[in-house]
Amino acid sequence: MRKKLTILIIFVFMTILVPTTKVNASYNYTPWQSTIESAHSMSITRIINSVNLMNEDGEHAEITLDNLRDAFVYKDHLYVVDARANKVFVLNENYEYVKEYPQGEGELYDLNNPQGVFVANDLLYIADTDNDRIAIYNINTDNMIGQIKTPEDEIFETVPFKPQKIAVDRVGRIMVVSRDTFEGILEFDENRKFTRFFGTNTIQLSFFEALIYNLSSQSQRERMALNLQTPFTSIDIDEYGYIYAVARNELYKPVKKMNFKGEDILLNNGYIPIVGDTSYPTYRETVPLGPSTIIDITSHDDNNRFSILDSKRGRIFTYDMEGHLLYIFGGLDSQSNELQGPTSITYWGEKVIVTDNIAKSIFIYEPTVFGDLVNRATTSYYNMQYEESRELWEKVLELNSNYFLAYAGIGKTQLRNQEWEAAVENLKLGHDHYNYSKAYEQYRNEKISKYIPTIIVVVLVASAYGLFRSVRASIKRDKGEID
Repeated sequence: MRKKLTILIIFVFMTILVPTTKVNASYNYTPWQSTIESAHSMSITRIINSVNLMNEDGEHAEITLDNLRDAFVYKDHLYVVDARANKVFVLNENYEYVKEYPQGEGELYDLNNPQGVFVANDLLYIADTDNDRIAIYNINTDNMIGQIKTPEDEIFETVPFKPQKIAVDRVGRIMVVSRDTFEGILEFDENRKFTRFFGTNTIQLSFFEALIYNLSSQSQRERMALNLQTPFTSIDIDEYGYIYAVARNELYKPVKKMNFKGEDILLNNGYIPIVGDTSYPTYRETVPLGPSTIIDITSHDDNNRFSILDSKRGRIFTYDMEGHLLYIFGGLDSQSNELQGPTSITYWGEKVIVTDNIAKSIFIYEPTVFGDLVNRATTSYYNMQYEESRELWEKVLELNSNYFLAYAGIGKTQLRNQEWEAAVENLKLGHDHYNYSKAYEQYRNEKISKYIPTIIVVVLVASAYGLFRSVRASIKRDKGEID
């Protein structure tokens, strides 16, 4: 008995204190928000660092990549911000070093801890964070043509203007995320004049938090408000001018898609919310605990998908424009060929570029066969090429039969082709409840309409027979009364 008790104590001790080992494998989520193995969607095909970076002459580039903070692609060139070097390095389509910014001498040209970069209309915008400004260059002449300093607003009488991320639309309006600015995203017009804040994250309180807030003093409420508000950490813009923004706060909605009015129009028709990981360890694990920490977002040129970056576990989550999770890739590892401290993501065609300030490298991800099929199927559907989309989704299922979204994709195509019965089956398998309801309604109506003529004939015959019997009975009754 004592021996059995000892074994039981050792087992409990090992269960509580010994951490479980997590396998770094590709996965996705089921409609029940549990994880499931998935085919690999993206793979690292190249890693650029100070050791292998070459210039256009085929010689080793005499620069050092270090604290990489942001990246942007414009006209087949990659612009990368290095906050340690206080430079923006430019690479060509072969990932060869071309040049760097700023070009020029003097205090006006010196950058100080730059954090963000954006290029639009041949103008390079650099978030020169610790110089409290945005520096602007003409990429054709390489000359500095202007800067945006602290806006004239009472907010910045107490909070410094610390631009971190930038997005610029087609007409030259500039959207800026400034560190610890809770009022929202700053907008500057095409003349670089500050016009407004928009897209403010609202404070959401639980019942317990609201109770404490109501019982607190004014000074306590002000301190609580600072802790509860969620400033944005990064933004991107698509070709239609919609702003994608993310907030680091882990408790509330971290991703938004905003129109010009600052209204959130992000669709979330998928079976899991757009928050990164929805299932995660909370104790005893060897991986970081708690929900994802979303630090960056990028939208694809075709406007059919976007990706968000989780710095906590180094994972990238890709969604279509309706909010369905397409796939997950990436992950942290101490190995030199894996992410260690990702800081930003951006699309370069079908490739995804990730900067890493711990690995001091630029990671290039490209789609696998599975990822390419998913991307093409999604693109075909949004381009209204429904038959092509269905064929691609069927190929996806050959590689991953547990990919629920493929069934939904096939079902939506069948729904548009009025193949109601097949659509009902596939949409059910894909757990697309919204479109399943539409397909089932049409399928039910089709069945009813098929049998309506028969039903009408039966009803008419039964009615005529009933009428005949009623008339005959009346006649017999009348004859009996006469007799």
